[in-house]
Amino acid sequence: MPFYDHTGMGGFYGGFGMIFMLLGMVLMVFIIFAILRFLLGGGSSVTQSSRERSRALHILEERFAHGEIDEKEYNERRRILEK
Repeated sequence: MPFYDHTGMGGFYGGFGMIFMLLGMVLMVFIIFAILRFLLGGGSSVTQSSRERSRALHILEERFAHGEIDEKEYNERRRILEK
């Protein structure tokens, strides 16, 4: 007749099963967090700041092309953005 300890843990193996289950849950949460961060654009600040700078230069070029700013102002602002 097999031995059962009535705790539902299954003895020695059950304790390790609980540990591995918790580790698995932590791993799944970490994976989900990493995927969400990647999909929502939570990249490094260096990458994001270069994207923002690129977008600002694009807007500046559009304003210059539409005649909203003159060449002097365009060159001055471009010099500032490219620092």
